[in-house]
Amino acid sequence: MASKNMLLAHQNPSSRRFVTLHDDGTSAWLYLTEPDSRKPCGDAWVYNRIPAPPKCEIARYRGGPPPAAREYAATSALCKAPSSHEWSFAWSCDGEAVALLKDDAPVAFIIAGTKGGYSRELVKDGPWGHPWSSKLYKTTFEP
Repeated sequence: MASKNMLLAHQNPSSRRFVTLHDDGTSAWLYLTEPDSRKPCGDAWVYNRIPAPPKCEIARYRGGPPPAAREYAATSALCKAPSSHEWSFAWSCDGEAVALLKDDAPVAFIIAGTKGGYSRELVKDGPWGHPWSSKLYKTTFEP
């Protein structure tokens, strides 16, 4: 993985959906697509590569996926060296949901048809998605 930008992708053989982890050097987002398409149907913010800016400065990041604002991001949301971690994907049994694992621990997930993904690094609901839900994660990924 490059030290500046990172892109990982995988297609689920049963749902035919793609998952992509995209790190543009400012923030990283997880995307889930429609079946047999690269069109995203869901996303989840994963981490910031820069210190979380105040919400009033987020407009400066238009034109690309924005970093999570200070008011929404946990203090642990800064990931300066993502390439120093092992990243992988875990699919639900039906391929309709996907989780991102960092060093074998789930950190974000998306469920097709659900508005907003879930991230361990979010402290409240907002434009970046939802805070982590252990209950929803278990019912989705642990049959």
